[in-house]
Amino acid sequence: MNESVLIGKSERFLDQIKRNDISLSDIESPEKFLTLYNYLKQNMDTLQDMRETMEIKGYTAPYRSINKYGRPLTGETKAEDMYDVSRHTQYFRMNAAAKKNILDRVKSAMSSHRIAIGHLEEFATLECTCCQRKYKGHEIALIKLNKCQCGGSLKLHVNTEGVYRLEIIPFLPLSGDYMVKLSELSPRSRQAFRSIVRILKQEKRGIVKTVSLVIKVMEDGRWVRKRVTIDAQDEANYEKEIRSQYGSNARIEMMQFHRKKPSIINDKQVQTALSLGYVKYAETQILQFLPALLEKSLHDFGKVKEYQESLEVAERKANKYDDGDDQDDLKKFFLKKELKEKDIVDEEGNLNETIQQDLKNKELIEKNLFQEIPRIYILWDLLRYYLTTSYDRRNKHSGPFPYLRPGLDSNQIKAFQDFKKDVLEIIQEHLCEKIGFIPGMGKVLFSKFSVEKKMKGLHLQMGSALGAAIVAIEGNLTVEETAELFSITPKAVQKEKETLETLQKPASSKARQFMAMMKK
Repeated sequence: MNESVLIGKSERFLDQIKRNDISLSDIESPEKFLTLYNYLKQNMDTLQDMRETMEIKGYTAPYRSINKYGRPLTGETKAEDMYDVSRHTQYFRMNAAAKKNILDRVKSAMSSHRIAIGHLEEFATLECTCCQRKYKGHEIALIKLNKCQCGGSLKLHVNTEGVYRLEIIPFLPLSGDYMVKLSELSPRSRQAFRSIVRILKQEKRGIVKTVSLVIKVMEDGRWVRKRVTIDAQDEANYEKEIRSQYGSNARIEMMQFHRKKPSIINDKQVQTALSLGYVKYAETQILQFLPALLEKSLHDFGKVKEYQESLEVAERKANKYDDGDDQDDLKKFFLKKELKEKDIVDEEGNLNETIQQDLKNKELIEKNLFQEIPRIYILWDLLRYYLTTSYDRRNKHSGPFPYLRPGLDSNQIKAFQDFKKDVLEIIQEHLCEKIGFIPGMGKVLFSKFSVEKKMKGLHLQMGSALGAAIVAIEGNLTVEETAELFSITPKAVQKEKETLETLQKPASSKARQFMAMMKK
């Protein structure tokens, strides 16, 4: 396929996705759910084919081919030849930029579709009304024509224990337009976006990925030096491994360890898409209740509102003039004039203390809300996902958080800082969110990972009840509180809590035998 044809075809497909608005109304209907799910799956397949074609054609390093174009290294060059060389170089550079940009958009769109599909798969289980077969997770893709494979109709069950936030799907850059969506954020939301990205980029301490060695090998009666690279292994005998590959006479002269620092979400495009989705969704939520909250929290909300309107008018008037004067001075001049007309300032142009204090409080409230609510949303979802899933599941399935690290080290756990109680109270009062305050989230996560290590290889089921029990123990919450947060019964939490306590202090001989097995 011609380069321009491929780029044009890709752009038209992405623009078509952009024009197709995502609606979540009646999403609990099997038909509506499957229509959206299949639409995203079909898009994903097309995007995957586009990406593979682009990578085969060298779109991953498009500027490499430009190196052979330029001024000759020897001999004289005529002016008209230099003009032709410059024009051709510019053409190839523009073509390379187009390749890089379209591949970047396709990758971003793929990441967003992965996230959306993962949340949908967490949201629902579909059950056949005839054969009672259940479709969940990746099995949903097996459904054709909205019917079970036996031909029966389907019924949708919402996974109350699942971790999902379907509301972020319409705000994901599904068409790869993440730069456009980023520009549409308010200044406060852009700050929140950067903070969420920093959380998802929290790196694991450097672990050894590969080892480079310089070895001496006897070949044809003489010593020959070779440089080899092998995968790093825990407690590996590299000298023994080298000798098994290159003979008993092989000797290691130098070793160099190459380390990697994987992030919590180990993919840049997914980090961006998730941050955009959560921040934009939180922004729409905040704007719904913010006026009512400010009216209740400030002494004179009416005056503050008039001040804000005057500020907007002053900005518009200042932007109309371009006579070389400083824009800030013009803005201050028009603002002072507007405030005097509305009788908000005194003769000297000063605001009274009440309005000044209200403006400071408004600034503080908005900063807290726009910064903290997106952080609370995403950390709560990540925390619940780690607590309610097993290591193997996180390692094998992408779920709602593609490229999520299945386990975290102590440095990455630091990203899970406790929520601010005042902001959490606002969420609980104004939004229908089942989010609770868990003191010491990092300690809770560390305890969950410790339990997973002990239970590794024992083939014991780890579900929501186990995570809730760990929260009840480490977070000092009641069984009823944790059961409500995780949408399970108090009886299930109490049972897992007793099991965990027994593991810590085995009372019977069977329990002691079980603990001995875990320590091996």
